[in-house]
Amino acid sequence: MNIAVILRSREMFAVLKPFLEGHSVMHFTSKEDFLIEIKKETNEDLALIVNAGILIGEDILSFANIKLVQQFGIGYENVDLDYASKRGIPVFNAPTAGTFNAVSVAELSLFFMLALARDYNGCVNSINHGIANQPVGYSVSGKKILIAGLGGIGLELIKLLKPFMLEIYGLKHSKPENGYAEKLGIKFAGTVDEDFKKVLPVADYVILAVPLAKNTEGLIGDEAVALMKGGACVINVGRAGLINKDSLIKGLKSGKIKGAGLDVFWEEPIHISDEIFHFNVIATPHIGGATYESIADISRICAQNINEWINNVSLNNCVNKNELYSNQDKSN
Repeated sequence: MNIAVILRSREMFAVLKPFLEGHSVMHFTSKEDFLIEIKKETNEDLALIVNAGILIGEDILSFANIKLVQQFGIGYENVDLDYASKRGIPVFNAPTAGTFNAVSVAELSLFFMLALARDYNGCVNSINHGIANQPVGYSVSGKKILIAGLGGIGLELIKLLKPFMLEIYGLKHSKPENGYAEKLGIKFAGTVDEDFKKVLPVADYVILAVPLAKNTEGLIGDEAVALMKGGACVINVGRAGLINKDSLIKGLKSGKIKGAGLDVFWEEPIHISDEIFHFNVIATPHIGGATYESIADISRICAQNINEWINNVSLNNCVNKNELYSNQDKSN
């Protein structure tokens, strides 16, 4: 199979390539380079592996030789799923559960918590100005934590947080079965739709690790900021669209939100000149899953998905499977 890989990082590609042994593989660091090349050769079937944040729409999916799209990670909102389904193109992702991807993003969430608690930006400022013994921070032990998203990342984060003796409130999409909170060893387990606004006022840290969907877009908006505990911190390791940027800025400006830890942004790559950095924001450039262990796990799943599709074994991890079957039924 001819596989085109659009990954910004050459290091990531170096980890991925051995998993694609037996295939003809081309690497591009940008969508623009890919589009230039694909116009030269459009006859042979092609599978795509793409980074999060690279928009895959009609401009790419309309090429007749595109037969499959594999997202390099779990999120696939950058792919025009409706158009892909109409074209009969399966779109796959790489779920985080049970992988180092989930572990890596959970570890980054913990980093943000600790950095915000100890005012890391203030520490950098003190060092830059030759100041000792400042700033004074807070301990995270004993605080109340709201985790929106109890998928792979949320579950791994709960494991990491256990030694801190925290009061953890976890929310998932579907209603948890009886005893679910006790099973996880947390204070409360509910749903994002029903319980987010109820739990929000007690949380010292709000961690967003939920997929971006219609019911989670703008989860942190004006209403949510108004409900938040004064001086709470927001951490987003999910998708930028979970937070309304203007609402976050207003919360940071007023002091209602003490600080934010962000790995995802409304436009990527983000630049230090962005208005968000006028406030107490600790940022990483969308590297939550960018550990060698995580990339190896994602690469393995991507290769497995493609090989199983080629061999008609299964459509595991195909996110538009139902739409494809529905379109087939209509055409029969």
